[in-house]
Amino acid sequence: MRQVRHYVIAAGVSIFALLILDLLPGSWISNEKYVNATVSYVTLGLIFYLAIYLLGLDSLEYFGLPRVHFKTVLALVIASLFMLLAVSFPHKAHLAPGMAFRGIIFLLSIGFGEEMVSRGLIFGIMRKFGQGRAIFVSSMFFGLMHLNLYRGPNWDPWRAYWHVIDAFAFGVFACVLMIVTRSIWIAVLFHAISDWSIVFDKVRTDTSTTEQLNPSLWEGLTSGIFNNVMFIGAALLLLRINRGGVPKWIQRVALKWKLVEPEIGFAYPL
Repeated sequence: MRQVRHYVIAAGVSIFALLILDLLPGSWISNEKYVNATVSYVTLGLIFYLAIYLLGLDSLEYFGLPRVHFKTVLALVIASLFMLLAVSFPHKAHLAPGMAFRGIIFLLSIGFGEEMVSRGLIFGIMRKFGQGRAIFVSSMFFGLMHLNLYRGPNWDPWRAYWHVIDAFAFGVFACVLMIVTRSIWIAVLFHAISDWSIVFDKVRTDTSTTEQLNPSLWEGLTSGIFNNVMFIGAALLLLRINRGGVPKWIQRVALKWKLVEPEIGFAYPL
């Protein structure tokens, strides 16, 4: 029953987060693009940051700067590859400097708000039941939080399913990135850059569609699976390394790049 209670709390938190974003007025600070949404996400993040602090959750240990360690470097290298893919779309929007600046702050606010809910609060609540369970549950609720984008006329079961699965896989990697680097702020930055196309993809910003897709069952279930396997595979590799099981090829690369001292190697405590 105790575990069920915590699952219900996590679900309630996710619903509450969506209500906060929905109940805030659409134009209450400024008519400038991105300003109201930025304030909404920052408000969301601050509310849950306060909740995390008052509850004294285990996730507070990740609220500092990233640790100086070769594992942090490795995690950042892998995350950077994903970030490079995130910003490498063909139709980039050329925005005025002011608009681009507001867009970047908006993306950072998304990362801050959503990471406080998922990796900060829900992961922190579930951490006492084990790291693996905390990663799974927080990532699943992170995925389900994105269903609000497909309500009403925008509802499309396949698009909603793909978004939830993609967000789940992303959440797993973001959790592990936070654990390995010992800093939720790395996950916030990674999250912001991963959403780069929201602001800077010309096709995405100039058009919207409510046309429903009708893929075959197999195509629908497996679409995007490669990217998700990449996220989860990278997360599992980083978890293994974080627990001390460093593959030999990574040891050789780390020694070659002088990320560790040969006489110390990989045996020193974390």
